[in-house]
Amino acid sequence: MLHEHMPSWFPLAMDLALVTGQRREDIVNMKFNDVFDNRLHVTQIKTGMKIAIPLSLTLEVPGLRPGTVIDRCRLVSRTDFMISAGIRKNSPTGNIHPDGLTKKFVKARKISGVKFSDNPPTFHEIRSLAGRLYKDERGEEFAQKLLGHTSENTTKPYLDERNNKAYVML
Repeated sequence: MLHEHMPSWFPLAMDLALVTGQRREDIVNMKFNDVFDNRLHVTQIKTGMKIAIPLSLTLEVPGLRPGTVIDRCRLVSRTDFMISAGIRKNSPTGNIHPDGLTKKFVKARKISGVKFSDNPPTFHEIRSLAGRLYKDERGEEFAQKLLGHTSENTTKPYLDERNNKAYVML
């Protein structure tokens, strides 16, 4: 049902976010030429952190690998960007604006029919989920590196179990 109402690039964006643990700004800027030496090379826009993610890295719970998700992106994208709606008047390069991910996520949330509290999940929550899944499968240090955090304190709120909101210590 959801696939009928969403563009083909949207589930790929969610899978790419989950398997890489990257921010929405980084997801929409990933290009196919960022893949070399059997790794996806990401330079995070927010921090400048450089991360080389093996294409064979497996996130066991959803059964995803970066290489497989990128191959699926190649089947859909007609541009240099992995996540693309194609060349358009408002996007001559074909990339999606980060707010486009946010808007489509809100739409998907509404279509799902699931009732949320006053604080419904956002697209960014996929990054937190990735951190928690990788922590469970590969340890906290791996999750911290994948998220591009230099401080353990920055990573902790991402790795909380979501049953009790973590406080950000000021």
